[in-house]
Amino acid sequence: MTSRKLTKSNNNVWVTGVIAGLGEYFGWGAGRITAMRVVFIILLIAGYGTPLFAYIVASLLIPKKA
Repeated sequence: MTSRKLTKSNNNVWVTGVIAGLGEYFGWGAGRITAMRVVFIILLIAGYGTPLFAYIVASLLIPKKA
């Protein structure tokens, strides 16, 4: 059994690599990662800043790939 570790993406980065890192962790393809980015932007507009706070916290807590 291989161990997976949640890290920020180094090669598919738009802002900090959090969403791409989540996509790599769950095995999502490029299309699904792009869709998640669009969903995040929609939630950002509709969520009055709460998704931005969650993204910043995730960016601080999720380590970069070594």
